[in-house]
Amino acid sequence: PTDHGKGTMFDMIANRYDFINRALALNMDIGWRKRMIAEVTSQGSLFDASSRGQESVKVLDLATGTADVAILFAEAHRDTKTEGSTKRDLNILGIDPSINMITVGREKVASKKLSDEVVLELGDARNLQDLAENTFEAATMSFGIRNVPEKKHALCEIHRVLKKETESEVGAKFGILEFSEPGEDSGIMGAGARLFIRYVVPVLGAILSGAPREYMHLQNSIKEFPSPKEFAALMEGLKCGEDGNGSFRVDNLIQMNFGSVQLYLSTPIVKT
Repeated sequence: PTDHGKGTMFDMIANRYDFINRALALNMDIGWRKRMIAEVTSQGSLFDASSRGQESVKVLDLATGTADVAILFAEAHRDTKTEGSTKRDLNILGIDPSINMITVGREKVASKKLSDEVVLELGDARNLQDLAENTFEAATMSFGIRNVPEKKHALCEIHRVLKKETESEVGAKFGILEFSEPGEDSGIMGAGARLFIRYVVPVLGAILSGAPREYMHLQNSIKEFPSPKEFAALMEGLKCGEDGNGSFRVDNLIQMNFGSVQLYLSTPIVKT
């Protein structure tokens, strides 16, 4: 099967990606991303130096694409009010395997005058060797993990670079947004969302993008992705690190859009 984790599919549709996303998600995806940022930052408290210290907040946005989440994260930081002048500086690194998506994202970042906060680089979640371990206090990944064939390997790489929870330290927060097909028990609205994903998304995506094969992949990848319960179990059952003691604790699983979108909120831990 094609390795969509390499980003070549997205190179083909980068210039129309934002438009297609808004159309296929009926403009709801921005709200989903904002919810993820609010949860990962604990409603903005991550930016407060009075409780977290003066060191800059380092954030990793994986599968950053055209930088929607990175930009929204930086805007949330600018809009957050903290006690006095105690807001921490913010450094966001966005990584994506598609150079064309990164190019579009850089243009968007520059147009919003966020280049001091947001840096975008070509990269692959499966290979973060240039990033030091225990570096980032927060990480996000929106609609990207299902395109990665070696999901466990990618998740362990992300685990490596995130700050771990210890008895004396607060661990990083990792938010994953992903699609899944609503289950048979999801009611009438869930059934409608399931039909939309199976039949409307690939047809509409093909028309809007001119890339029918790529949007058939989108529908197939959603159908084949583990159920929310199975994916949460996969995260918690990881054996990361040389001793195999690293994994994620899934703190919350938030269902959105009638069970077709999930937000997985987790903390990297090392079992002792």
